[in-house]
Amino acid sequence: LLSLGTLFFINKKLSTIKNLVYVLIKVILLNYGLLKEIILNKDKLFISKF
Repeated sequence: LLSLGTLFFINKKLSTIKNLVYVLIKVILLNYGLLKEIILNKDKLFISKF
């Protein structure tokens, strides 16, 4: 049940899209099944000011 939590992935280097897709498939899909939706929040609270 993924709707009640958040998953964070720590990465020491800049990821390519290929690596991000691998993490998505390997970790999320295999452990939790197919996602219903991905929520992206671009509110000013979450955007860096640098």
